[in-house]
Amino acid sequence: MNKISTYVGFAIKARKVLIGQSTIKSNKIKQIYCILVCASASENLVNLANNVANKFSCEVITINNLEEITHKQGLKIIAITDESLGMAIIKNKEN
Repeated sequence: MNKISTYVGFAIKARKVLIGQSTIKSNKIKQIYCILVCASASENLVNLANNVANKFSCEVITINNLEEITHKQGLKIIAITDESLGMAIIKNKEN
């Protein structure tokens, strides 16, 4: 999980991330390569993540401590818009 938090930090600093449900839902321009959802997210939010993942052919990853990783209180969902960072997160999801 340490590598994933590092990659998420890189994505945030590079502004290659969509933060929050409304931002992800209204995205029509940027390609999404992976979606991170907090384990405590509601069923509706998980359904939204799955719908967006189907639209962009990307993967949804459930994270236990998304708020800690992003340092944003109440955050339940983010989407990575950088291909290399998205693939690195997917590759390291089991670690």
